[in-house]
Amino acid sequence: MLAQRLYNRSTEHMDYVNVATTVFTPLEYGCVGLSEEAAVQKHGEDNIEVFHAFYKPLEYIIPSRPHEQCYIKMVCTRGEEKVLGLHFVGPNAGEVIQGFSVALKCGATRHQFSTTVGIHPTCAEEVIKMHVSKRSGLDPTVTGC
Repeated sequence: MLAQRLYNRSTEHMDYVNVATTVFTPLEYGCVGLSEEAAVQKHGEDNIEVFHAFYKPLEYIIPSRPHEQCYIKMVCTRGEEKVLGLHFVGPNAGEVIQGFSVALKCGATRHQFSTTVGIHPTCAEEVIKMHVSKRSGLDPTVTGC
């Protein structure tokens, strides 16, 4: 985009909404869109639904690595369930969030995520399998495939 503006006389401006971000630490964290708190502040608590899951990555099974910290959260509007934010803690978070950031920029809904066929076994697959909302009070721990 910068090269287009400098050398091709483009007037298109950078869109800083829903820019994916990742922290590359031993356990990666990636996010795109609004945090749960920002969504509540912008839309009101009654208009937000948060889906979440604790999951066990395949690469943690053989070496018996602790997986309790691997977590995914999807922040949505209630009703149409437009995805406002996605937060991912676990292996390959940068890769996962980069892929899903396009969906958020396009205004994807949770239904569109959940009707997508996941690639098994990947960490990204866990995003489209989420079905437990915080409001439900159910245990968000993923069990089995």
